[in-house]
Amino acid sequence: MQCVYLNQNGTLTATTDTAETCEAFALVSANEVQAFNAATQINAFDIAEAFAWGFGTVIFFAYLSYSVKAARQVINKI
Repeated sequence: MQCVYLNQNGTLTATTDTAETCEAFALVSANEVQAFNAATQINAFDIAEAFAWGFGTVIFFAYLSYSVKAARQVINKI
């Protein structure tokens, strides 16, 4: 990554600033952009997996609460 400043005439001036202290623009290599895009892309499998976990959790707790309710009714009859 290279920190650069945009001059008034439209040219870029490179600096030795680190990523933490850069207050202008950052130039990154093509490999860094590809790695970032690969890490942040969401595909259909990721969406389906998140939905399955969320829906499965709701169903699990609904079944758990039904089981507790049934157990309480059995205990109350005794």
